[in-house]
Amino acid sequence: MESLLLVFALAMFVGKLFEELVVRIGLPPVLGDLIAGLILGSSFLAVYPVNDFIIAFSWLGIAFLLLYAGLETRYREFMRSIGLYGFITIGEGLAAFGMGFLVGAFFGYPIRSAYFIGAVLVATSISVSVRTLIDLKKLATPEGYAVLGVAVLDDLMALIVIVVGISLIKTGTFNIVEIARVVSTTLIYWLAIVYFLHKLANTITRGTLRFKTAEALTAIVLGLSALFMYLTKYLQLSPLVAAYATGLALSEAHGIKKAIERIRPLALLFSIIFFMTSAAELDIWSALQPKYIVFYIVIVAAAFIGKILGGGLTSLIIGFPPISAIRIAIGLFPRAEFCIIAAYTGYSAGLFGAEIYLSALLIVLFTNLLTPIFLKIVFTRGPEVTEVRFRWRRKRF
Repeated sequence: MESLLLVFALAMFVGKLFEELVVRIGLPPVLGDLIAGLILGSSFLAVYPVNDFIIAFSWLGIAFLLLYAGLETRYREFMRSIGLYGFITIGEGLAAFGMGFLVGAFFGYPIRSAYFIGAVLVATSISVSVRTLIDLKKLATPEGYAVLGVAVLDDLMALIVIVVGISLIKTGTFNIVEIARVVSTTLIYWLAIVYFLHKLANTITRGTLRFKTAEALTAIVLGLSALFMYLTKYLQLSPLVAAYATGLALSEAHGIKKAIERIRPLALLFSIIFFMTSAAELDIWSALQPKYIVFYIVIVAAAFIGKILGGGLTSLIIGFPPISAIRIAIGLFPRAEFCIIAAYTGYSAGLFGAEIYLSALLIVLFTNLLTPIFLKIVFTRGPEVTEVRFRWRRKRF
């Protein structure tokens, strides 16, 4: 209890202070959490306690964060995005993962370690791109809609990649049959939660809103999420699979906005603990060695190249003009939460040293710093696209 109270105090005071500092210079708040964790952790001040209980508790923050992300997604928009943007997601996800895997293999990491290096590069953090597109008044464009649609599906793909990686850690082998089992089980369970819970969503929320007790709907939403996360143990899956699915299924239910307003602060506050804990556990000095400089340069470059090759080419293939394909690829550059989660999962399992975690921090930093600059260049110096001829249909914007 003493260590938990200290962690909570440090997260709420120091973590939030550093979030404010980085936001004021135009960077995502997660970077503030990571910097605070590094300073307070074992590498510097060593005042942030890290033990098995704190680590387990910190994962609750990610569960809340994924639940909230699902609640904010909007079910119908997600379903409309699947057919049109699913192809882009698969292409850019595989390209980004492939770049990371090849970099890991090239620098001599074992297959399982290279897998998690690939996982670090997969997901997109949409917040910076959306803010930039809003500032440029380009969010309501074919490229803006595509970036939003792909980012939603990208979260699911990144989650599957991490879940498969966790299975690899448990089995200790790179078994195609086991990977196929995990992927298929994850998709089936995820889709089952989304479909069936969505069908029951209005019934659940309308019934709960009749309760006389305070915060009944919030309690039911959190309880459903926890229940579905708990059931993953019988399928040998990561609990994170169910958190986002529960939120997505309930995202358009009657009266759900009240629950979203309550869960949002839980997600934002408890996720601080996860990111600070993951950074506090890191031995930064083992990663700050000259022998890793070339690796850091290559992996950061691979983070950009993977999205260009995957997001750009697949957008071009389905019918976006070249300038639009470039804009979409750049909009998919930023990384944040899932990048850190993948790096921390592999690091905590002993698959690699602190250098991969530090490389993830560098990727988050550089992709978020450079994306607004690149987006402004490609949108202000290229033609405006109002119509896209997709291979199977035409759509006007």
